[in-house]
Amino acid sequence: MLSVGVQTLHYYEREGLIPAPERSDSGYRLYSAELVERIAFIRKAQALGLPLAEIRDILSLTEQGTSPCGRVQALLAHKLAEVDARLRELTAFREELAALVDRSAAMCENDSQGRLCAIVEEAPRLPAAEVTVTPLARKRPPARRTGASDTR
Repeated sequence: MLSVGVQTLHYYEREGLIPAPERSDSGYRLYSAELVERIAFIRKAQALGLPLAEIRDILSLTEQGTSPCGRVQALLAHKLAEVDARLRELTAFREELAALVDRSAAMCENDSQGRLCAIVEEAPRLPAAEVTVTPLARKRPPARRTGASDTR
């Protein structure tokens, strides 16, 4: 079963990833099996780390009668290289962090009054520390709540 929020469907429609679905007499959107399959494809491609702009290009190639598999293979190879680089960064950061943890007990013993925390203050600048700030995938900010009628 495909679980996609209404706002996501509207966004896909606005961004041209899916065509506007047919409507019932009462105005409800009617999603055909083909459209549901397309939405499932978009979700799977996103799960593989492909951005919507690339997914749009892939869908466009398909609509033009061209197989997008070569393009997808190149995109995934690039994504794999990014993941490998990120893993190297995280491994280096882990080693630096483990060394700091090993030294932290001694740092606490030498802690003097008036400081926030000797471990943090005396820690060397960890060059890999930037890896904790660079996410693999961007997440949307939480939706803003607007008033008392919001029941979430």
